[in-house]
Amino acid sequence: MKLLIIQGHPDSQSFNHANAVNYYEKAQAAGHEVKMIDLAEEDFNPNLEYGFRQHMEDESKPNHYQELIKEADQLIFFPTWWGAEPAMLKGFLDRTLTPHFAYHYQSATKIDKLLTGKTAKLFITSRGPAFFTKSIYGSVVYRWKHLVLGFCGIKVTKTLVLGNMNTQKSTEAQRKEFIERCAANID
Repeated sequence: MKLLIIQGHPDSQSFNHANAVNYYEKAQAAGHEVKMIDLAEEDFNPNLEYGFRQHMEDESKPNHYQELIKEADQLIFFPTWWGAEPAMLKGFLDRTLTPHFAYHYQSATKIDKLLTGKTAKLFITSRGPAFFTKSIYGSVVYRWKHLVLGFCGIKVTKTLVLGNMNTQKSTEAQRKEFIERCAANID
């Protein structure tokens, strides 16, 4: 299986970054073809300066990312927070999941989902409790499943949430166990 990991945490020393790197290494060891877009290390402008009114001067990075998405069978995303994703990851979505690549409006009510057949996994950390992040009130899981990836035809097959990050309830043992749970979900 061809896997594409999108590591969206801006800090290369973060827990989420370590989790993404661990997943990458374990997936490679399991024999998968794995590529990773590490937004903490990329020279990538996430700002969609003109919306979709006009293209930006340099579209080489988004075009490259789109090629990697086309090649992949499964996308794996790290992380979300504040009920959404870090700004860098949001900019990645804005600049890569574009009209005519990820979706196409035939009419106001008819949308072609152009990335159908691909699957995705979400590995989420949250300062709040995991149950809230998974609930309709936390809405991050619903939003990604239906309004972001689902809108493009990508089916989310697994979502794991580690809650209570950076609180007194958070322990090193819980973090290690979460990294192991994520890696155990390599297809």
